[in-house]
Amino acid sequence: MASEKISPRNKLTTVEVRTPARLHLGMLSFGVPAVRSFGGVGVMVDRPGVQIRLKRADQFVARGPLAERTIEFAKRAARAWNLTEKAACAIEVLATPRAHVGLGSGTQMALAVAAGMRRLFISADGASAEEHGSEIHPTDNEWLFDTPDALDLAKAVGRGRRSCVGVYGFSRGGLIIEAGRFVAASPVDSGLADTHDISPMVARVKLPSLWRCVVIVQRDSIGLHGEAEKAAFATLPPVPVEISAELARLALMQLLPAAVEENFVEFCDAVFRYGELAGKPFEQESARLPHAVSTAQLIELLGELGIRGCAQSSWGPAVMACCESLEAAGELIEKFASLGLAQQYEMIIARFDTQGAMLRVID
Repeated sequence: MASEKISPRNKLTTVEVRTPARLHLGMLSFGVPAVRSFGGVGVMVDRPGVQIRLKRADQFVARGPLAERTIEFAKRAARAWNLTEKAACAIEVLATPRAHVGLGSGTQMALAVAAGMRRLFISADGASAEEHGSEIHPTDNEWLFDTPDALDLAKAVGRGRRSCVGVYGFSRGGLIIEAGRFVAASPVDSGLADTHDISPMVARVKLPSLWRCVVIVQRDSIGLHGEAEKAAFATLPPVPVEISAELARLALMQLLPAAVEENFVEFCDAVFRYGELAGKPFEQESARLPHAVSTAQLIELLGELGIRGCAQSSWGPAVMACCESLEAAGELIEKFASLGLAQQYEMIIARFDTQGAMLRVID
């Protein structure tokens, strides 16, 4: 979408965008030219999410966590849509997950900023929640996003070069399976030319509202990101085709049907098996991370406590633990507290998100 002028009909001055967080269970493939690269399985949870406010201003300014990064996203969106120099805004970051721990905060922040910019200066609304029979109760000032919206926003701010779970999850949340895409050049340097270069989503399932996810993040630890992550991908060996085949089988023949049938036991078994196998090709790099040993011990402990459905998200240190109810999630928190682990780990009880991001007009 492009606009040479700020829409004269758009009198908005302030909008607020809230997003879920993303948990990534691992990629399907990497480094084999004849096989789609990246792809994988992920799920959106309602906490801890991004919450930002954007207000029209004379120049780009921001405050709060990751403030400078939000300005970069806003300027990039303005360039992508050929907005005039008057299309500037003040951004306030009200809430955001910790960066680089496996919660997808970068993509959610980028898309949230782009969504706010588009609503302020182009008058391109998201799809109304009422229009799609959403479970929420929308008003005329609240909007959700469809997949084309998310893809347009991702293209504007350059997200979705590898994992696209967070892009698809921005629109309508859910458990998401994406197929990956063919990479002609180096997968590290490949760009995002258009929406056809984005890995296609092959399945999205809304998980039961009674289920809960306990998000466990080791304090004072971060995963690979930036140049270090690019360097890691450059040295990783290709994922064996046999592993990709088994991951695809687990995703499509165990995890997905278990989610559709709301079979919690089968779902948890698939989460564990998929996460464990998806981590194998990345062991040589992930083993160097300071939280590698403690994360392995954490997943082992969760198993001893009867939590089968657990897996590391992305490079970690975030770990998801699936619980069949709020009561079960609370009991897990209490067990960790009794073991004296509260000082080492942050723990949040979250719902599996079925809504995605929401934009709200403030004035």
